[in-house]
Order: sequence, then C-alpha cells, then structure tokens
Amino acid sequence: MKTIVFLLLASLIIAEVYAEERLSDVLLGTSCNMIPETEKRLGSIELAVDDSNGIRKYSGTFEGKKATIVYYCNDGRLTEQTVIITSATQDEAYRFANEQKASLILRLGDPIHDGLSLGIGRRIFFGILGADLDYLTRVVVWGRAKEDTMLEIKEIGNELWEVSISQGSSKLAYILNS
Repeated sequence: MKTIVFLLLASLIIAEVYAEERLSDVLLGTSCNMIPETEKRLGSIELAVDDSNGIRKYSGTFEGKKATIVYYCNDGRLTEQTVIITSATQDEAYRFANEQKASLILRLGDPIHDGLSLGIGRRIFFGILGADLDYLTRVVVWGRAKEDTMLEIKEIGNELWEVSISQGSSKLAYILNS
C-alpha cells in the first residue's frame, strides 16, 4: 500500500515538474499532433478542439496554479502557445506575474520592455508620445518578433485578473505603443 501511495505522489510531482517546463519544452514549429500526448503526460484535460481554426485548449497546471493552455496551429505546426492563470485579486495576480517575470529573465535574459517595473521617467516619456500607458504598464516583452515571449496582466472582470504568458502572439499593440 505504501508503494502505491508513493508512486501516486511521485507521478503527481513529476507531472508538476513537467508542467513547469511547458514554455521551454513545447516549442513553436512543433507538430500539433504531439500536443495531446504532451498535455496528457502533464496531467491536463482537453477542454476544446477546433481543428478548422487550429485551436486546442487544455486545463492543467503551471507553476502550481490552475491554468488554461491554448495552442494555435497552422498547417499542422504550432504557431502560438498561451498559458493563462486567473487570480481573484490584483495583488495575487501581480505577485504571480512578477514571479514569472523573474523566472523568464533567468531563462531568456532581460526583457526589451518591462511594464511591471516601468519608471516614472519612462511613463512620462511614453505619455508625451501618446502611448497607451494602461497597456504598457501591464506587459513585459522579450522581443518584437512574433515568436518572442510576452507576459501580460489584465483585469477581465470585477475582481478577476488574468496573467498570460505567450509565445508566438502578435506584438502589434506593443510595437504601436512603444
């Protein structure tokens, strides 16, 4: 009996460790046929598949939190991956976003734009230029290319916050505002 309990706990820990590596292990350009197997190994549950639009959505975990993972495919290849975490408070969302930013800096280096730490001088500069400061203060961007990573935090409802980490998403809003 102890062996069975140990194996169950070990498998849960291993699945969680793999989930932590989701962003670095599931690379853009990967065959979309591999995604269901990968998500199954990570302990995720398939929520939706829309093959006509190349979208696959899963419920799983990321960094110990419940997450929604959305994959976008084109011609059988992964073109975008987004991990979404929802928080009940703004403080919790920003705490998680800052933890993720620190983790991503270790892996990717310094971002080209860090809206979570945007100083007053840069805010004034962007404001004078007419930029959308609400947007620029809630995104962290590691490059302007579509395949570069971006972290965004936003309020999606009354006291409901969303932190998303994406690879392959358009950086057009950032480019227009910076």
